Amino acid sequence: MKKINSRVAAGVGLAGAAVMGLTSLGAGGAVAGPLPGGFVSKTLVDGTPVTVRLSNEFVNVQKAVTNVATSREVWMSGKVTVTVGGKAEGGSIAAGYLVGCQVNFGAGAGAGAGVEVAPNPDGGATATPSGNADAGFTLGPGEASYVPIIDTTSGDSTAYKDYNVSDYTFKGARGGVAYSQEKFGLDGCAGYASAKAKVKVTVSTDSVKGVITLYGKPFSLG
Repeated sequence: MKKINSRVAAGVGLAGAAVMGLTSLGAGGAVAGPLPGGFVSKTLVDGTPVTVRLSNEFVNVQKAVTNVATSREVWMSGKVTVTVGGKAEGGSIAAGYLVGCQVNFGAGAGAGAGVEVAPNPDGGATATPSGNADAGFTLGPGEASYVPIIDTTSGDSTAYKDYNVSDYTFKGARGGVAYSQEKFGLDGCAGYASAKAKVKVTVSTDSVKGVITLYGKPFSLG
């Protein structure tokens, strides 16, 4: 299990919010509480079973330290667990959040889960990242962005350069990512802002490459 924990010091405050449940202080105020997560189970065309579960999902939305109404600061926690069977020997996990300003993240925006299958490419290197998201970005009305939970760089000794890594590769029948109080900042959104989790799992066998996508339930950022 890959663990990402960048906000351990604030854990007491989040635990208190969890006891109170989901609390909203109005537009631009604070929202804190547990989220329902999600689950999907799919079978690839060659019979390989794959399950993806998002659990222990928790959101803590605060006004930014700048105290500007168009800005929010978000801390997210959760746990992604993936199991594979058949001839699969591991896979990769890319997890993050779709964030929108006055964007509908309901069923019409792809809520639920899907699977895509393509021929398995030969070769290719894998990387096991160690990092966390601590990003800030600006969104206007009708705009959306994706914030990865895994966001780091890895060196390529052969090319003498760094490249971005936004997924976690695991071996064997089970893998996962646990993240705690991962922070990102949203600026410039004068209207309603919302977000939802997006987890993309890629599993390869000798005959197919399967991509399973799980979306969490949308929630308000104020």
